[in-house]
Order: sequence, then C-alpha cells, then structure tokens
Amino acid sequence: MEVNQEIERQTDVSIEIEDVDTENLDMVREAEALIPIKPPHDPVVTSIREMLEGVAPLSPDCSIYKVPEKLQKVNGEAYTPRVVSIGPLHHGQKSLQAMEEHKLRYLQSFLSRTILILEDIVRDVRMWEERARRCYAEAIELSSDDFVKMILVDASFIVEVLLRSYFPQFIEGSDRIFHKPCMIDDIGRDMLLLDNQLPFFVLEGFLTLVFVSDGETFPSILDLTHQHFKNLLNIGTFPNTISSTEVKHFLDFLRFCYLPLSPRVWQKSSRMDRFSPSASSLHDAGIKFKVGTGRCLLDIKFANGVIEIPHLEIDDLTEILFRNLIAFEQCHYAYKYIIQYMALMDSMINTPKDVELLIHHKIITSRLGSNEDISTLFNKICKEVVLGHNFYFLSLCDNLNAYCTTPWHKWKATLKRDYFNKPWAIVSVIAAIVLLILTFVQAVCSLISI
Repeated sequence: MEVNQEIERQTDVSIEIEDVDTENLDMVREAEALIPIKPPHDPVVTSIREMLEGVAPLSPDCSIYKVPEKLQKVNGEAYTPRVVSIGPLHHGQKSLQAMEEHKLRYLQSFLSRTILILEDIVRDVRMWEERARRCYAEAIELSSDDFVKMILVDASFIVEVLLRSYFPQFIEGSDRIFHKPCMIDDIGRDMLLLDNQLPFFVLEGFLTLVFVSDGETFPSILDLTHQHFKNLLNIGTFPNTISSTEVKHFLDFLRFCYLPLSPRVWQKSSRMDRFSPSASSLHDAGIKFKVGTGRCLLDIKFANGVIEIPHLEIDDLTEILFRNLIAFEQCHYAYKYIIQYMALMDSMINTPKDVELLIHHKIITSRLGSNEDISTLFNKICKEVVLGHNFYFLSLCDNLNAYCTTPWHKWKATLKRDYFNKPWAIVSVIAAIVLLILTFVQAVCSLISI
C-alpha cells in the first residue's frame, strides 16, 4: 500500500516538472540561442593571433633606421662603416673588429675622468636600455647584458673622441687615432652614417658622468659635437633655439645645422619634376650669379635678375654626408629640406659646363676631382628618392622659369654677351650704328633731291 502511494507521488511530481518544462521551453530555447557556439580549433587563427601578439608597438622615440635597400643599391659604400661600429646595427662585424681594442683603451680613459665606478655606470646604462632600444627601427637581437655592454663601450668611446677633439691636451702621446689623420677622418666619416648611430640622450648622459673639477666650465654635448664636426665638415652654426633633447643623433644634429632659421612657407605642388633650369640656361637668359651670405645652404634667393646661392664646399665626405641625410629624411621627416635642396642643385647642374659656371662665380669650391665627377655626383644623388608632396622651392623655381621663358631677357643677354662684352666690340657696334644712320640719311637726301 505504501509502495503504491510513493509511486503515485513520484508520478505526480514528474507530471508537474513536465508541465513546467513545457511552459518554459520557448524561453530555454531563446536563452540557448544567445550562447555563442565555440568554433572548432583552426591553426591559422592561432598562428595569426600569435603573430599579432608579437608585433611591438611603434615608438615615438624611433629615429635610427637601416638604410632602405633601394638606396643602398645606388651606392652601398656611402652607407657602410669603414673602421668602427657605433651602436647595435653593425655590432660584431668582422671587418670592424680591429677598432674594438681601441674602444677599450678609450673606455679606460673615460673611467679615469669620472668619480663613478664601473658598477655605477652599468647601473645607469641599464636604466636607459629600454628607451635606447626604442630608438632603433630594427628589433635588436642582443640580450640585455650584451646590449648594455655594447652601449657602454661605444658611448664612452664616442664621448672620448668628442672630448679629445675639443681639448687637444686630452690627446695622449700614444694615441693611435688622433695621431693618425687618416684614422680620425675615417672615424668621423663613420659617425655620419644613418645606421651607425647612438641616441643623443645616451651620449649626453655619459658626458654628465665625466668628473669636472670645481670652478671648471665644461662644454655641453652640443658644443662638443659642433666642434668635432666643424673640424671635419663645412657646417654652419647650430641654432640656439634647438635644445639637446630635440636632437635624435649626430646625423640629426647636422641636419639642424643646415636648416634655415626662418624657413619659407612650404607649398603643395603636382609639378615636382619642374625645378630650375640649368645654370647654363640661367646664364644664357641673363641671370647673374652671386654667392649668398646666409649661413644656411637653403637660403637661395632670386630678385631683379640675380640669383644668390650660398657657398658649397665639395670634398670626399660631401656625397656620404648628403646621401645619409637624404636617407634619414626619407625615413623620418615629412618636410624634406635636404632632399629638395639636392634636387634643386641637381636641376641646376646637368653637365660639367654648369659646374664650371658655378665654380667661376665661387658658389662651389671643389676638392673632389674633375667637373664631370661633380656633375655625376649631383645627377645621381637623388636617384630612388621620393621628393614629397610639398615643395620648398616652388616660388623660386616658378620665378626662374618665368624669367628664362621671357624672350626679351634672352635677347638682351645675347646682345650684351656677343656685342658689348669688350670695349672694342662696343666701339664697333656704335660705329656700325652710326654708319647705318648715315647711310639712311644719305638715302633720304637722295630721294628728296630727285
């Protein structure tokens, strides 16, 4: 009897549950529809996610780049260090190993100038490591310890080079770098290369570690850098409106030295292939050449038929310097001052005759070789280079082209060049004009008498 009652009770409960499930069936189905179905495992999805997780974020500190391959194909030697690696991108190259022992000697000298011990300096460099790595566009494969060691050795070497350039009394009698002009010149050359740089803040940090005695006035990193490159290159004054924190590295420092203090307005143009006529064409149109007095190479002016171009000295380092400045602007800057300056000079120099004309007016002085070598340099230096969408010299080039296409200017120049260039020629022209007038008068008189 009890068993039958229990069975009936369980049956009633089951009926009640079925009634509840039936009433809520639609709600359950709707809820199940909202639950996302986990897709089956896809190895491609996993691989892409791993790739995305490995992508490092872009850093605003990035300023040191490997030279683009298309530029290296034009002239790879201009971007390749000869004697010394500076920074991680050429670190460990066999062809540069001979300088490593000299670096260690300079490190010994550097340590003798500071009150800090080596452990203190290593600790400071470790603090700069993360920021220093972010300055390079390429991922640096060196371990933390190797990176710190490389920075310490290279930075102390460079600071010692700057100190000895500024203070000749720091040069020891056994110094095998400064007592061999070819060696210090090669090191100076390698300090110009885009991918052979250390961040400027690291060099400034190392300079602050140097011991300075009481009462001694010590130059800044900007002073030391300017003095060193002034001995090597023909550069202008570094603008006092720029602080050391704005300078990325040595190549950036040199770029600042060439920029105008009061730049003209950049203009957009779709005519980037239309620069200036050649120097010979300008001369044939009667334009006079004059050496500009501005400190900046880009201060080129044209007014009243006279073009003023700042003096440019060309030597063995000129192509290396400007190729690396061009590569740096190509990779880093939107406003390409140096690129457009070199493109403008390229348009003015098409043949050795153009070079001869600029040398004659003392706009160019050369220690490079023949005029043909100089014209070849300018004709090739902007190959594979993007000029940008803004044109710095647009108004200048428009005015030059307008002047050259005005017939009267060319006629006047031809008349002056062919008939008034020498005193006897002037006398001959005047005599011819007088004779022509007399002949005309005689003819008129003859007609009247008839």
